[in-house]
Amino acid sequence: MQVNEDGISARTGLVGVFGHPVRHSLSPRIHNAAFRSQGVDMVYLAFDVPPEQLRPAIDGLRALDMRGANLTVPHKESVMVLLDEIDPLAARIGAVNTIVNSDGRLIGHNTDAAGFAAALRGLVPDGARGLSFLVLGAGGAARAVVSTLVEEDAAAVWNYNRTYERAAALCVSASEWGSTKCEPIREVKLREVAAQADVIVNATSLGLGASVKEFVIPVDTLTSGHVVVDLVYGSGPTVLVEAARGRGAVAMDGREMLIMQAASSYRLWTGLVPPVDAMRAGIDGVRKVTT
Repeated sequence: MQVNEDGISARTGLVGVFGHPVRHSLSPRIHNAAFRSQGVDMVYLAFDVPPEQLRPAIDGLRALDMRGANLTVPHKESVMVLLDEIDPLAARIGAVNTIVNSDGRLIGHNTDAAGFAAALRGLVPDGARGLSFLVLGAGGAARAVVSTLVEEDAAAVWNYNRTYERAAALCVSASEWGSTKCEPIREVKLREVAAQADVIVNATSLGLGASVKEFVIPVDTLTSGHVVVDLVYGSGPTVLVEAARGRGAVAMDGREMLIMQAASSYRLWTGLVPPVDAMRAGIDGVRKVTT
């Protein structure tokens, strides 16, 4: 599907991201850069959808014949009952971050797992195999991360969530995905586990406006031997990433995972090989922009 010379028209395909909030989202920059790069007649917008408006938003997606959508916080789990079909991986994870409109049939996929795996290899070439991980959070993003870690034979996974029962439920699910042991932990064990883990992944929404004191991880446990991945991103390094780097750890925010999961979504919507370099270039230099 080639771009109309006059730009956006009635034939232009519409996709977007549904979340709350989404003002900080870089997804429109990433996808629209990709569409321009390959001459695809589609446009990507961000839609602020509060939880109580998710059903009407999905109805609107159908009514407007949108090509699909991404889901971000807080919709990745709640959207599943509103769709016609769930891809097996998304069903296993229990979270959907990508919808494909296939001739009026809405199919839910999860590209977060592949996005995290690709981003992690940018820091650790061999991926998760043989490493131990502390994962913070038990929502949709955390479930995708843990699924990847089990799939790639991580040595051990600990999961912390403020609601212990959610962490326990995630680890029960993980036990069905593979042989890697997933252990839910309470806050009293965080210092010990944080010091022991090779990689710490923040899969909570805490990060953009937080202070170091708000993080449950004792930052003084971090060393140059740690890798820290904060799935949050913004117009600059997150507080956790800055604190980790200050302790000598290797750290990155969620931008690379965002790009790599976006690449998988792009392939689902267009059937094309995603132009990852163009997608990455679409957000180069955005750190200085106030969103």
